[in-house]
Amino acid sequence: MRQLAFLTSFNSLHGTLEVKREMFDTFSKSLKEFYIINTDNLVYWPNFKKFSYNEKDIKINKNQIKQSNIKLFDPKNEKEFYLFSKEKKLIIINNFGKNFFSLKIYFLLKRLNIPQVYIENLGSIGMPVHFDNKNFVRYLNHRIFQEIFSKFITPLLVLLRFVPRIEIHFTSKKLELNQAKKKLIKGFLFKKKLLFAKEYKLINSRSYDSIIEKKYSIKEKYITHLNAEMNGRHEIETRGYLPKNIVDRHYFHLRKFLKKLSKDFRKPVIVCLHPSINSREVKKFRKSGLLRGFKIVQYKTKEYIYKSFLVTTFDTSAIVDAAILKKRIIGLWSKYMDVNQIKHSKTYPSKIGFSRINFEDFKYNKSQLLDLLNKNKKKYSFFLKNYHIHKKKLKGSDEIINILKRKYKIS
Repeated sequence: MRQLAFLTSFNSLHGTLEVKREMFDTFSKSLKEFYIINTDNLVYWPNFKKFSYNEKDIKINKNQIKQSNIKLFDPKNEKEFYLFSKEKKLIIINNFGKNFFSLKIYFLLKRLNIPQVYIENLGSIGMPVHFDNKNFVRYLNHRIFQEIFSKFITPLLVLLRFVPRIEIHFTSKKLELNQAKKKLIKGFLFKKKLLFAKEYKLINSRSYDSIIEKKYSIKEKYITHLNAEMNGRHEIETRGYLPKNIVDRHYFHLRKFLKKLSKDFRKPVIVCLHPSINSREVKKFRKSGLLRGFKIVQYKTKEYIYKSFLVTTFDTSAIVDAAILKKRIIGLWSKYMDVNQIKHSKTYPSKIGFSRINFEDFKYNKSQLLDLLNKNKKKYSFFLKNYHIHKKKLKGSDEIINILKRKYKIS
């Protein structure tokens, strides 16, 4: 019997545990043991990787893991991983990417003959990255060690059989899978089964799984705002810090707009912070008073989206939960945001079909706005059919476990 393990960086574990919570719950209920293994000491040039991704040391909050059979393993080197994998007879869920630093892990998995699968069940949309000219070193770093390796070098090494292939790629992105089949080169490689994965399996998304589970009650109690950092790790990586006066102006107008929504629709505003933000930054943000007057929460985004009358967002993939629930959605942007943030703020409105506005001194007629938001909900269906719902009343996470149990006898 094999043991299932999720291979990921512990540097972002607090965010990963929240984003993958429902899937990990299913694994916990279906397996005797499930392991989450740290990759941070298994990559090439660990310290340079931290610099490249603008990572900081994060203290792990083990209280996020409620299940006793979900266990963390933090190998200090290859030898520790080797001994552990031999004892447990692992099958790996790949959550470490295709960049230069991860190549060492692929070579290690090949040497140990450990099969791997990949799970892409968020139904989210990828977004391109623009680097400021001032951050030329960061740009080269991203371009060479991340982008070029992910798009060209690692796939080439797969074709040449230096890098082991993914056994099964579970995905909820039907549209992208169909588009890949129609492309000249990718289509040829797909037919010949020469892509990174040997097999592609279409499953329902994480968001649809939550609908089936009926874990949260659906209400219209709040206006939920999905906040975006102005000086988050990824923003600093691409353009450096935004000056305080720019950040303050952005939040002045945002605060004013949210207060008006709250007054007009008679609903309290809940501000949800991204799960990947570390606890120090969360405390700092609360203390800043940039969104004073509103309740600020973390790790409860889905719960509040389910209870929302209206959801406002910038560019987070968490908005797909609002779409699948057919909630009213407003996309936001301001002139104080950077090039990436403004471009990214267009992605989900265009894909899902909700309205996007500049909230600085935005004026609206309440009844006309409500009518527009209600009409927009009819546009969500195309996105949901192509990125989320493919098999009625079947949880994607259950399908993953059933397939892995049949094929690899995991326990």
